[in-house]
Amino acid sequence: LTASATPECQGKHASHQVLIQNDAMVPEHTQAVLCDTLTITNKDSALRLVAFGPHDNHQPYDGVTEKLLKTGQSLTITLNAAGTYHFHDHLQDIAQGDFTVVK
Repeated sequence: LTASATPECQGKHASHQVLIQNDAMVPEHTQAVLCDTLTITNKDSALRLVAFGPHDNHQPYDGVTEKLLKTGQSLTITLNAAGTYHFHDHLQDIAQGDFTVVK
């Protein structure tokens, strides 16, 4: 699936958090509703390259294909397309997660 839909997101929506810590995404799965936001924060000392889609076949979500995160840095996306999407640390592929967006 490609995230290309951009619905009008107005009003208040939930915010979801994923932490990269101890070489893992916590939580590994996030359940969300269209127009919620997802923030991925690097809590490890290692540099992380958060990428959407399967390893070596990155696909953009909310206009982001991959983003380099130093310790303490975050990436926030708006969940603007329904479906289940995979993300991972491209530099250390053991850290993986996914999120499901429903209408």
